[in-house]
Amino acid sequence: MGSKWLELVEAMEEKGLRVTFQRKLIAEVFSSTNGFVLPRQIHSYIAKDIPGVSYDTVYRNLRVMVEIGLIEQFDFKEGFRYKLRCGPDHHHHHFICLACHKTYPLEFCPIDMGIKTPEAFEVISHKFEIYGYCEECAHGK
Repeated sequence: MGSKWLELVEAMEEKGLRVTFQRKLIAEVFSSTNGFVLPRQIHSYIAKDIPGVSYDTVYRNLRVMVEIGLIEQFDFKEGFRYKLRCGPDHHHHHFICLACHKTYPLEFCPIDMGIKTPEAFEVISHKFEIYGYCEECAHGK
């Protein structure tokens, strides 16, 4: 396995997550991909070694990995896609191309720009993505 895989497995351990065979396989998928990963891709990959694995198992593992900050979940019209988090201490948001799925970081956080929250509202987490078309895809339309 590569260093990306090892980093992901070690991060699971550091976060107190039990590193099961299924989670090692999920780490393989994410470590071999630079872009977004679909749940069905993960399911197909795992099913080669664990026949009969359910989609529920895949989604449950993805949810846990999102909750502990190892991967990020993005909502596309076709459904959720996942990708490795850009870094544990690097909080930013993204511009996302709807055609090629290339992402560009938005280097500031809109929540820091003075968004007024309702009284007695405590922000626990937030997401902010901007969907559109990159220059290459916009010109190819």
